[in-house]
Amino acid sequence: MALSFRFHAKGTVTPKGQRLETYYYRCSYMTCGITSSVQISSPVLNHDFLQLLTDVELVNKRADEAIAAHPERLEGIARPQPITVLDNLRTYLRNSLQDPQRSKPISAINKRFVVCFGVDGSPCRDLLEFLEFSYRDEGFWDPPNPNTSEELPFQNELNIFIDNVIHELSILIEQRPVSEKKTPYALNYSTSPATSDFLQALEAANYARSTRLIEFEMPGQPCYEDLGTVEDMASDLIIEAYHRQVAVDPARGPHYLQCLNSIAQWRGGPDRDTINEAVVTAYSKGAYTTNDVLKAYEYFGLSPNDTSLTEEVIIGRFHAYLSSTTQETEARQQLWRIGDARRSERIKSAAEDRVSNAEQALVYLGVEENTPDDFVITMFTTKVNDSPSSKEISEKALSLIAEKRNSETLRHFLKTGETGAGEMDVGDAYRLLQIPDRTVGDDAILAAYTICVDEAPTQVETYTRALTIIAKEKDSPMLSSFVSGSTTHNDRNLSEWPVGLQNIGNTCYLNSLLQFYFTVRPYREMVLDFENNKTELDEETLRQKKVGSRKVSRLEVERSQKFLRELRGLFHNMITTPRAFVRPEQELARLTLISSTNEAEIRRRSTISGIRPFGLGEINGAPVAGPLGPPESIKSNENENVVDQIAIPAEGNLAKDSQMSDIDSEATLISEHEENAPLPVSTAPALDPSEDPEKPTSTPSQSQTVQKVDPPSRPPPKPPRPAEADRKRQLIEEVELGAQQDVTEVINNVLFQSECAIRPRGIAPDGEQLDQIKDLFYGKTKSYITAQNGTRSKEELWSDIKVDVATGSRDIYSAIDGAFDMQEVLVDDALVEQFGAISKLPPILQIQVQRVQFDPVKKASFKSTHHLDLKETIYLDRYMDTQKQDIVRRRRDCWDWKRKLVGLQNRKAELLRLTENDGQNMPALFKNASSLLTELSAINPTEEGAGDFSDINTELVAEMDKLSQITQAEFAHIEQETKDIEGMISGSFNDYTKLAYRLYAVFMHQGSVEFGHYYIYIYDFKKDVWRKYNDSDITEVKDTAEIFRNPNRANPPTPYFLVYVNAAMKDRLVEPVCREIPSEITTENTATTVVPQTDEPMDVDVHMEMKPPSYFDLKPKGESEVVVSNLDPTSPLHPQPFH
Repeated sequence: MALSFRFHAKGTVTPKGQRLETYYYRCSYMTCGITSSVQISSPVLNHDFLQLLTDVELVNKRADEAIAAHPERLEGIARPQPITVLDNLRTYLRNSLQDPQRSKPISAINKRFVVCFGVDGSPCRDLLEFLEFSYRDEGFWDPPNPNTSEELPFQNELNIFIDNVIHELSILIEQRPVSEKKTPYALNYSTSPATSDFLQALEAANYARSTRLIEFEMPGQPCYEDLGTVEDMASDLIIEAYHRQVAVDPARGPHYLQCLNSIAQWRGGPDRDTINEAVVTAYSKGAYTTNDVLKAYEYFGLSPNDTSLTEEVIIGRFHAYLSSTTQETEARQQLWRIGDARRSERIKSAAEDRVSNAEQALVYLGVEENTPDDFVITMFTTKVNDSPSSKEISEKALSLIAEKRNSETLRHFLKTGETGAGEMDVGDAYRLLQIPDRTVGDDAILAAYTICVDEAPTQVETYTRALTIIAKEKDSPMLSSFVSGSTTHNDRNLSEWPVGLQNIGNTCYLNSLLQFYFTVRPYREMVLDFENNKTELDEETLRQKKVGSRKVSRLEVERSQKFLRELRGLFHNMITTPRAFVRPEQELARLTLISSTNEAEIRRRSTISGIRPFGLGEINGAPVAGPLGPPESIKSNENENVVDQIAIPAEGNLAKDSQMSDIDSEATLISEHEENAPLPVSTAPALDPSEDPEKPTSTPSQSQTVQKVDPPSRPPPKPPRPAEADRKRQLIEEVELGAQQDVTEVINNVLFQSECAIRPRGIAPDGEQLDQIKDLFYGKTKSYITAQNGTRSKEELWSDIKVDVATGSRDIYSAIDGAFDMQEVLVDDALVEQFGAISKLPPILQIQVQRVQFDPVKKASFKSTHHLDLKETIYLDRYMDTQKQDIVRRRRDCWDWKRKLVGLQNRKAELLRLTENDGQNMPALFKNASSLLTELSAINPTEEGAGDFSDINTELVAEMDKLSQITQAEFAHIEQETKDIEGMISGSFNDYTKLAYRLYAVFMHQGSVEFGHYYIYIYDFKKDVWRKYNDSDITEVKDTAEIFRNPNRANPPTPYFLVYVNAAMKDRLVEPVCREIPSEITTENTATTVVPQTDEPMDVDVHMEMKPPSYFDLKPKGESEVVVSNLDPTSPLHPQPFH
């Protein structure tokens, strides 16, 4: 017996148009080298040819025309039936292949031929020539001319083709109705399944079979197939098959165990007992099923489908759960299964509580690879104080980290328990900033300083001290002014120039976000006038407040209002400051970077035990603490996009899920029960913001046992409060940890908190709050799913469109296409078609470019730097939800072309032999083979050491040359056809230009997936100028090529977030410059004072002209004007859906 598993499959198209799929198998026993292949082909005869052969009207018409043309010759000849036509054609082909003596030219007036195929065969000419018949002017048809000397199995292409047609005709004859089979011709042809032939060929016909087959339950899933078995196999063979599959494909071990367990249940009786023993044995060795993995996620209240789920979140949830349960063993087992399923050594080491390498040591102490040394020491101290028994393993972990980093700071602490900072000289300063050459210019020194601060913001004071020493040593006015914060551009009128934001430590992407939201005029004015926009905190208002598809608590609303007040202070400073830049507060950074859901976990990680020793200034081993790279993609089939995010529900759940939204990342951390439950704001005591909202409280039974006591005669003493310096350091650390959050998580956090803080303008049918934030930033997509039982749709709310450049460079239209194009998805175990269309456009369109991809070979993430070709203006008509047939037709044409492009690219990859390592494409391979054969045949066999190559067939050399030419021509054809199709796709909607959106902001990232630098470009429509916002430095872009061009170099700066604004509304939506510098700065000007604007603020609730065009029907250029739909006064910023 040889158990085989499929390891490769590929599809090709024959010159005759047949689609071939070839499946390759190899024996799963390592000592067996047998391989086999199975080829499946589509039918040879297409629909039109079948009509010619089997349509009674067409057959009769041809016969009547033949009889009319040759009345005497065909006198008495009846009309043939379709079965006769099929049999005659099969006879001609069978003779040509199997009996060449009887295969002779066929006279066009042969009675049998002419009544079946028409006068001169003309009505069937295309069919006959397709089957390799050829017509001679003398009035004869020559049959195909295959190689009749070839033995089975056929290798000759024509032989295979004719043999396939013969078998296909035989099946068609077999399928004809019984009434046609009453014919004098011998039409007997029996068909039988090829199963026995397969088994014989594989020498597997005599496998042990179960005697209880008729008692087995019908399989519900292809478990037998996945194990490489069949249903009647004996249980021992099923178990052996499981072991073989796990041995050769361990990554799918959980699935194979799931299959084995399912088969046991289907079989029942003694077979179930036998298989269950194997299942139990597998469990005892640490195996688990796919269902076990799902249960493990459920155990911690997580979802395996949550694409935002990171190792940090999972381990954090584990630690939080561990502190509130006595079932530590089970919790660790569940975490280990999650870690093993995700191939995460970090999660597994956390589950096993083991420390044997530096990575596990980091997990054990709850720190990251880029966590500063002094904070590593803090976490070490905290862990030992919390659990003195862990001191030995904690010291081992600290030692491993010290060796990995080569950190003298950590080694010194392990030896002495102390750490400190010494005096820094100019040599130390240059070394700290990693500047080997002291003769470099001031620009290079500032660049080195900026990089160091970006990578290790916790040491910004140390780096600044180093820069100060260098500035003093060089006597550099530029460096000195930078250190003092007085760098200005003297040629600028500050009242007409934006304000920069000082980098307060690894928050450059935060500065980009704050700059962008400041320039959105309705949002800025809402923030500045926050007190008139804030939501009330009464019980009834909070009870009805629902944001992000979930209820929000009083604590979240209060925290969000604090966030907007802090943001208001920053915006006010940006308007009134006489300086070129301002400094954001650490508290604003914390509230922006850290969501309310993640706050408790980050607080736990940043807990300080006692007074932290001052460790800044250490020269050796400067730590790295940078943000994550640009937003990470959704793992799925390549087409990760807005439509991909739609969780396809079962039919019964569709209505329930129709209003689900993914706009709020925090929602994934709250259970369904908690989401739906009302919040007891009237009875629950208010929580201190520093407390963990998930900390368990007394149960009702516990509260009943508490005896009522009289109030004390005097208030209790105040608990000790942390020193101000400690709180400040803790705040800085929380900001640093928050800065490592995904950039898009922070964007969602800003929008979520903004909605929580303000009062709604209305309530949606599902209870969701409607407000100015949704008016500005949120759109809707309608997803259509077409299955056998009809088409259904589902509408989703979103704040950005997710696109990717994973497979190569593309333009912005191609990227957005991927979010809405037709794709096949699995619903209820069936493949169905799905596509999306925009039912409501936001005035401010945000596009997230997912650049982080996963390398399955290296098992690591990497940043895709493929170029995204941006357009200054894009037209979104093509993506709108409409029933206009012209748009629908063009969409489907584009989908068909794209499917064809996939086939062309696949064939191109085959011709280029991309999966091979020899660097040769197929034309070169054939050419080199021809050259080699020619050289070998020219060798003189009489020379010493020469072999005898005289038997090399010269025809083989010529065949290699011919194949080289054919593949080269095919490659050129593919290139041209690809270019033509891409041109048709790009021009499909050129005449639909009603919905214009202008590029406004481009968020940039330079660096790798682990770290990097962020900045933003923002366009000023009034001044017609692009500006680059690089923290405190804002410069005019002289050459826009730096934004739009493809730099064609390694690791270039790349856009990771784009903002387009409605072209008709742009002047009301955005305003990059807003300055009101008082003539005299007085002490009354505070961060929270709102200065009235010089021009009237834009009230987004009443300015109806801000509404973008909206159509009952969309028409291209040249057609009649579109009809504008009725405006909805309750939603002034909502474009209406197309009808």
